[in-house]
Amino acid sequence: MFRHIGRKVRGLAVAFCTVGMLGSIGAGVALYLTKVLQLIPCLAIGIGGVVVSWICSWLMYCIGDAHVKIERLEDKLIPKPAYAEYLATNNANRGTCEICGRTTDLIDAKIEDKMGVRFRKVCRECFAANNCQEAN
Repeated sequence: MFRHIGRKVRGLAVAFCTVGMLGSIGAGVALYLTKVLQLIPCLAIGIGGVVVSWICSWLMYCIGDAHVKIERLEDKLIPKPAYAEYLATNNANRGTCEICGRTTDLIDAKIEDKMGVRFRKVCRECFAANNCQEAN
């Protein structure tokens, strides 16, 4: 029900516009035929209702269209499940070393020094230079 909601909002906008236009024209004609109002107010209701329905449907359609485009962008930016599984099993832990700041493959390291015991993600060079042990 909530999947691809942008398309549904766009469809609702078209339906809202159609029903609003027909309803306002019908209300104007019905009010004139029953002699509740004169011709000018009935024309104002009919024409004004058409314009208001048309403008409101633009806003609804715009929201739905923006959602559809965001979904397309997400499909391009977020990795597919098979690719994410490949990365989880075949790629090293990549990121920025917490000591030197270089972007490379990282190792979870346990550092023991005068500051105490710390756990950091470090590159291979910093791992060797700082007497690190692998963190479990």
